[in-house]
Amino acid sequence: MNVSNELATALIGLKDVIVADYAKFLKDIDCTEDKFGVEFAPGKKYVRIDTISGGGSRSTFCFVEKENGNIWRAASWKAPARNFVRGNVFDQASYIDRVRWTGVS
Repeated sequence: MNVSNELATALIGLKDVIVADYAKFLKDIDCTEDKFGVEFAPGKKYVRIDTISGGGSRSTFCFVEKENGNIWRAASWKAPARNFVRGNVFDQASYIDRVRWTGVS
């Protein structure tokens, strides 16, 4: 991944929050499915974060700005919704309440 080590570490922290929320969801519905994944797709300006379900379907979860770590909700597969920042990957407290396994609010 062509991002700084600091950003890569912060992205892993975001991934851990997403996966933990999915595990909580599975526990709440008493299910043991474990075929959920999170992948990073770095672009020029953003890192796109995708979630992959057990059936292989892929969804864009959010975008993270490479320059400063701002988290943006996905407007589409290729673009962020630039209405307001949802948090910053370098400050977990800024996004912990906004992240669910289904997306960022």
